[in-house]
Amino acid sequence: MLQKTTLKNGIQVITEEIPYVHSVSVGIWVETGSRDELSEENGIAHFIEHMLFKGTRRRSARQIAKEIDAVGGVLNAFTGKEFSSIYAKVLAEHLRVALDLLFDLYLNSLFAPGELEKERQVIVQEISMVEDTPDEYIHDLFSQSFWPRHSLGLPILGRLETISRMDRRKLRDFFVQRYIDLPPIIVAAGKLKHEDLLRPVRQALGKIRPRPKERKDRPPHPHTHIQVKNKKLEQVHLLLGTPGLPVGHPQRYGFSVLNTILGGGMSSRLFQEVREKRGLAYSVYSFVASFLDSGMLGVYVGTGDNTLKRVIQIILREMKSLAGDSVRPKELRSAKEQLKGNLLLSLESTDSRMSRLAKSEIYFRRFISAEEIIEGIEKVSAKEISALAQQFFQPGSISLTVLGPVTEKAVPKTLLAA
Repeated sequence: MLQKTTLKNGIQVITEEIPYVHSVSVGIWVETGSRDELSEENGIAHFIEHMLFKGTRRRSARQIAKEIDAVGGVLNAFTGKEFSSIYAKVLAEHLRVALDLLFDLYLNSLFAPGELEKERQVIVQEISMVEDTPDEYIHDLFSQSFWPRHSLGLPILGRLETISRMDRRKLRDFFVQRYIDLPPIIVAAGKLKHEDLLRPVRQALGKIRPRPKERKDRPPHPHTHIQVKNKKLEQVHLLLGTPGLPVGHPQRYGFSVLNTILGGGMSSRLFQEVREKRGLAYSVYSFVASFLDSGMLGVYVGTGDNTLKRVIQIILREMKSLAGDSVRPKELRSAKEQLKGNLLLSLESTDSRMSRLAKSEIYFRRFISAEEIIEGIEKVSAKEISALAQQFFQPGSISLTVLGPVTEKAVPKTLLAA
């Protein structure tokens, strides 16, 4: 059963009772992410995520870790482009322990200078690790070129030069302004009653006075580009992308089906054509990234320098084919069943259900049920997929980032204009 209460100070408390499970997943979500950063403070939200676990007025970092381990639970956090969360997953009988830890981290974190310097080095190593992982790093490179001079294109981890300039005052000021002064969303899913969450939230957060968030950020404008970054690697990594749809767009279900057919699984066109039929890559997939007012569809492939052009040609050919009304009923049905299966399987996890509740509230201000999503998927037609492909797979709107032992000569500009 789903319930939602709005406290007098604007804080939303949302629960989904699932009586047949043993666990509860609970999180504090804020509508703040890397998109809310200025270029010179890029990475500050992710830095704050790290510092929340480094000690509070009541607990040391070691005590925080010991308390969650003592109940066999998980305590973690993440930073996204448009939202962040600290969350816990525990057995139902340990919900109070999880809430006490979460509220302590949220309200009482110290941001101690000594811990800050140690964590700065951890983040530097994290950035270096991503740069040494080309199939991850290429996503950051593409975003920075696709959305230049916009915070949505900046890496969530930040950059070495911005991380080096952050101090305790900057972190605290950003945290107060973007996390405490804005109303958080408290969400839980699992074996609990609504009052089990509502009562502790009122006690811990009922007296704070957050203000409604006003998003003043302008929508990003995609920048068509061909970017080649030479790096000594065993493979050539490419990410080819086009503009996409925002999260709440009426045709979001059609776009998801389109992505599934193109490269969303082992039976997708790109997986079959690039890997199964020709053996040109081990990893090949397409994906959709959607935000409040923008989105993109991308295709990633790791291949050899001598097969790069051939792989790009196959991707472009499949995009053109989808725009030419080539989707057959069996292929459409298979893509729909895949999406429905992925959705329903995710509902078996309390942390996944908790995350769905929070994202529904952030982007739609209401709960989007599995039944509503399935209905939207079922309404997608082959004609709609073709129309979306024609709209977005235009040669003049396709961008490409290549990372590996190649130069710009390896990717003639005429290739994407073909």
